[in-house]
Amino acid sequence: MEQHVVSGARACRRRVGAAMALAIFSALPLVVFQSTLDDAATRFRIEFKYLLSGWGPWILVGTGVLCFIPVVISIERSAYSRWALTPTIRRAYEIWGATLYLLGVLLLTQTAQISSAF
Repeated sequence: MEQHVVSGARACRRRVGAAMALAIFSALPLVVFQSTLDDAATRFRIEFKYLLSGWGPWILVGTGVLCFIPVVISIERSAYSRWALTPTIRRAYEIWGATLYLLGVLLLTQTAQISSAF
């Protein structure tokens, strides 16, 4: 009858798994687009076009990852927990995180293709 009751060990495994996935997704763009990051960091200057095209995708990826942190923390929390999120807010964080992350990765791909052409 009690199908919605989650054991402590299962909740802990789900949180650890989500935290590991978040760490992998955080590190993946740094590893894959390391040359693009090196190019942007070595020729740093304060110029609007440069900041928008060189660092904008990285800001999108970072913001997307930051949106997933409250989701990971709130996994399997009771409604009375300090760290619980309502399903509506949690879905909003998930959608914003996925959208910003994917947009950043796609822009990083485009930036890497353009920078390798020159």
